[in-house]
Amino acid sequence: LKPILEARELAARAGAGSPMVGPLCVACRLQAVCCCAVGGFLAIIFAIIALASIKSLEQNEQIVVHFLQGNEVVNGPGTKLYNPFRDITRRLAITVGGAQFARVLNTLDGSQRLVGGPQLLFMGPYEELVSIEDRIILRKDQYIRLVDRVAAVERVVQGPASIIPGVFEFSEEGIQNVIFVSPDEAVIVLNKLDGTERLEEVVGPFFPKPYEVVAEVRSVIRLLPHQSMVVRDTMGRFIVHSGAGVSGTESGKAFFLRPFEEVVKMQWSSFSEPPENGVQVVSTITVERIDMRMRKVFFQYDVRTNDNVALQVEGSIFWQIVDVTKLVIATADPAGDVWFKVRGTVVSAVGKVSFESFMGNFQSLIRDAFFEQMADGFYDDRGLEVSTIEVTKYTPKDEMTATTLQEIIEETTNRLNRIKTQRSDNDVTKARLLGDILYETQRTKLIETQATNKRMTASLEGEAEGMELAASVSTFLDRLNATMPDIDERVDTYKFVRELQSQNTRTRHMAAGTATLFMTADNLDYHLQRIEF
Repeated sequence: LKPILEARELAARAGAGSPMVGPLCVACRLQAVCCCAVGGFLAIIFAIIALASIKSLEQNEQIVVHFLQGNEVVNGPGTKLYNPFRDITRRLAITVGGAQFARVLNTLDGSQRLVGGPQLLFMGPYEELVSIEDRIILRKDQYIRLVDRVAAVERVVQGPASIIPGVFEFSEEGIQNVIFVSPDEAVIVLNKLDGTERLEEVVGPFFPKPYEVVAEVRSVIRLLPHQSMVVRDTMGRFIVHSGAGVSGTESGKAFFLRPFEEVVKMQWSSFSEPPENGVQVVSTITVERIDMRMRKVFFQYDVRTNDNVALQVEGSIFWQIVDVTKLVIATADPAGDVWFKVRGTVVSAVGKVSFESFMGNFQSLIRDAFFEQMADGFYDDRGLEVSTIEVTKYTPKDEMTATTLQEIIEETTNRLNRIKTQRSDNDVTKARLLGDILYETQRTKLIETQATNKRMTASLEGEAEGMELAASVSTFLDRLNATMPDIDERVDTYKFVRELQSQNTRTRHMAAGTATLFMTADNLDYHLQRIEF
């Protein structure tokens, strides 16, 4: 431009007639061309800037425009015209699935927000994507405990659910399966706010509340009708549970231990059955369930008679628990108390008699001593009842005494065996005699019955013959009624006919047999007379 300006200045000085006019016109034309070129260049630049300011956005695109006062965003789809002298950032929207959520951070104030899917997420001007996370899916038998880091509170979400936790919520335990409360299992629930515990025994799934945790799963305790159990509560009081109930007629009981309750465990002495020529073993057992039925405990005591004979006495004690409350208050070892109490009774009773007296009636001696000491209240104060004591064996401690006693026992045994044998023979003879008596008695009844039957048979046969004879006589007499009107004559005639028939029968029997007939003169005359008639 400088040559053009200089040419114009020379033209102005020379005037119109000056010979410098020609060059000046050339310069003017050159100036016009240059101005046009500059204008066109500027137009092209402005056109390029204008085209660069037009932005076309897809459906999943976003533009962040940076201003001095702040940022702003423009979401697609569409076409926008922007200031070309501003910074522009193009970014894609975030696709969040249906089972997901997005964690978005605001870089301006540091806050966060959670956005659940499904959706196409366009973030704000100062937001950034932190992460894409899965939703928490809970089945109907699950739950999750969420704790807020900022508010310091917690909540429990029960299934079934698909949840998005809070911005500052987290779970230390994760997804938990519920505990199913049944008639056989219950749960002890601890409240972490106040430290209290409660027993949850409602049948079904158990979902804890906020600040509640399952401290323990407890099984049911079942008692048979003959069993009892002692439980100690938080105040140290004893609670007695009986399988027979308060009335004593129930068929069993089931219960759960409540919070801070515990079963009282007692250490009872256990006395084994003394082995042959051995020593009884004493041990200790742990008892939780108290058997209320009759018990049997073996004993083996060393005693001494008043004539200084050392003996070892063995036997059994039958005892029973009748009051559990008295038992737990008065003693922790009822079996040991009974065993040692009976030992004192036996030692005292044997020490008052001689060895000979002891052998003669040791059972009644010890039984009488036992019943005498029952009145002192020892067993009643402990809720016990001792039924009886049985001595099954006694053995002298001294070898010589034992040998002598063995001989006495053998002789006594032999005598008893002989007596028993004689009694057996007597019993056999007696049984045989009784059998004979019974047999003869039955025979007498048989003979009497047979005679009665024969009499009845003969009577019936006689009645039949009589009926037949009566009919025959009646017919005979009726037929002679016309020829012999006199009844006496007809009767005599009938008698004569019967005598002839009898005579003929006897004659026929004699002729058929080998018998010899003897007849008196009277008989002959009688017959001759009858024949002559």
